[in-house]
Amino acid sequence: MTIGPPTGMRDWLPQDALLRQRLMETIGAVYRLYGYLPIDTPAMEDLAVLLGKGGGENEKLLFKILKRGEKLVQAQESGDLADYGLRFDLTVPLARFVATHQGRLPRVFRRYHIAPVWRADRPQKGRFREFYQCDIDVVGGASSAYECEIITATERVLKELNLGKYQFRLCDKRLLPLLLQGFGVPEEQINPVAMLLDKLDKVGIVQVRSELLSLLKPGSKASINVEKFFWAAHDERTHVTGRHAGVTMLHAHLEKVNDSTIRTKIAGIIAGLKTIMDAVLAINKDSSILFDPILVRGLDYYTGPIYEAVAEGFPSAILGGGRYDGLIERFTGKTIPAIGCSIGFERILAIQQERASLRPLTEASRVLLVRDEIDIDQLNQRAEQLRNEGLCVETYLDQDALGKQFKYAEAAGFRWAIRQFDPTSSALTVRDLPSRQDRTVTLAEFKALLLGP
Repeated sequence: MTIGPPTGMRDWLPQDALLRQRLMETIGAVYRLYGYLPIDTPAMEDLAVLLGKGGGENEKLLFKILKRGEKLVQAQESGDLADYGLRFDLTVPLARFVATHQGRLPRVFRRYHIAPVWRADRPQKGRFREFYQCDIDVVGGASSAYECEIITATERVLKELNLGKYQFRLCDKRLLPLLLQGFGVPEEQINPVAMLLDKLDKVGIVQVRSELLSLLKPGSKASINVEKFFWAAHDERTHVTGRHAGVTMLHAHLEKVNDSTIRTKIAGIIAGLKTIMDAVLAINKDSSILFDPILVRGLDYYTGPIYEAVAEGFPSAILGGGRYDGLIERFTGKTIPAIGCSIGFERILAIQQERASLRPLTEASRVLLVRDEIDIDQLNQRAEQLRNEGLCVETYLDQDALGKQFKYAEAAGFRWAIRQFDPTSSALTVRDLPSRQDRTVTLAEFKALLLGP
């Protein structure tokens, strides 16, 4: 019998669980500033919900749940053994949620959702079968002002999380397929080429170029046009020369597109993206938003503007999203515009864990009240009085020597231990565990110490 967690899943030790909780609280607090409220949905959904349009490749990674009892016995003859599945993202359940509660939701519904999802993927470093996602969505908002709001709110999240330098890349789901069509790429190859270019950050330029030449006939007009455009886009992504430099580069390559209808459509898309960028920058002049013409995003439910953010020193995108105006219609029977963003919760958590590993992670106000010449009833009374003052107090309830209690405190990650507390004078005798020095302070002074470095 194995005693570890199931393959591709993890146990969470207190330090990591605490870091994860802080991350959730930070993200939720920022989104609530913009009027977004939390929701939750069941971990499982009906297969009819999960197997419809929207999941793309993720549908192949679905964990299915067997029918139960007599239904399972009856189903064995037909082979239709499953009726539910574990959710593989938070967007498809949102569409079902809106259809279920549409009579109780406002016309424009803002929500955020932080919860685990499951994918029957092959486990590897940084990729798990159970992981958390964090989504923010606006349902019912057709204006590009909602793109601006989500981008602005999400950049505030990145700032609060102190992730350092990043790029917030913006494009449109329709742009690259139109451009490839104008370059003469055969219709059946447009999607494979687009998805290949989107893999640049993951597999590198050498592999992308090699696969590109296998998809398009070497020396053909389409191959020459696409390769020149790809190299220019890659150079711009690597050496960013300005927020709108990608637009300038794209216009230079539009000369290769002879179809005036395609050129007009592309011009309209670029104008829409420029409107979003200008609106974001008008609110936040320090925004890292920029235009990236080879951004694709894999999920097939996107219908318009798309975006992702890449943090410096981290190979994969830390968030992504876009407009998906057709997804909810499958459940409601009517067109409802929607736009959302999914933060790569696990990826950001990995960055935070690396930084936390450089120093012990402790809760600022978490202290240990040791049992120093005081009976158990008084100890618990003192602890409750300190909790009433807002301190997170753990009590040492066994009757052990002080040295043993202090060793426990150090092993458990405490910075401070309280030896004595006099509620009449609000005086405390505390020990700074790293230096092993005692001091007597007032309650107000001790709270200030807890907030210090």
